[in-house]
Amino acid sequence: MPYRISAFADEISPDIQIQMDHLLENGVNFCALRGANKKNVMEFEDFQIKLIKQQFHNRGVRFTCIGSPIGKIQITDPFEPEIERLKKAAKLAQAFETRVIRVFSFYIPKDEKPAKHAAEVLKRMKALADVAAAEGVNLELENEKGIYGDIADRQLEILDYVNSKNFRAAFDFANFVECDQDLPTAWSMLKKYVVDFHIKDFKKGVGVTPIGEGDGHAKEIMQDAFANGWAGLLTLEPHLSAAGQFSGYSGPDLFKKAVNALKTLLTEIGAK
Repeated sequence: MPYRISAFADEISPDIQIQMDHLLENGVNFCALRGANKKNVMEFEDFQIKLIKQQFHNRGVRFTCIGSPIGKIQITDPFEPEIERLKKAAKLAQAFETRVIRVFSFYIPKDEKPAKHAAEVLKRMKALADVAAAEGVNLELENEKGIYGDIADRQLEILDYVNSKNFRAAFDFANFVECDQDLPTAWSMLKKYVVDFHIKDFKKGVGVTPIGEGDGHAKEIMQDAFANGWAGLLTLEPHLSAAGQFSGYSGPDLFKKAVNALKTLLTEIGAK
């Protein structure tokens, strides 16, 4: 299979039973683990790790990544705690039988130019990638509004600088639209690094939309990806009801709408 459909299941409900019910009802057998039972994955205690893993596995659901908030701090904040959080995330990845951890590239103070902090961002991202390699895990860098790598130029700068097989990109259509990034240009620049599409869209003047209904050129980009042999994850992150700094919410009905929009798009582009 050239792709797997996954989802941030906490978009459905904080309750893991409801998460599993609606993942499977919509034909989604993979979960990007960001939160459950009103806790972020980084806050799980040992007994919760064992219980959640067992419950998901018993239902036939496997995990594709640890959706950590690592790198979602100010670039001026101390860095050492992020190293320790990454080591903890690596242990979580091992426990949940995935090798992937989602990370970010640090918030830039609103009144300062990103270029002022470029050297520090690059140094930190390289350090995170080195720790990840030592821990036997892979990092997936997401573009997010307000962080250093929120536009394609800076995202590519980071990826090229780190230059490691264990450091790749998640491509979020909606986040790029929010940053006024031209999406076809972003895809052309970043495609060699992209291993995961975050499935949500954004329409100017409206807000977050199901994939293919916004300004993200999703159909055009994904058609090009599949036509050229791309293989990876399609991770639903719909944000159709609420979008927060560290999570989003859609609910069961809107999650179903998001899944159907993705399946329609995949049918239209002939993805098998």
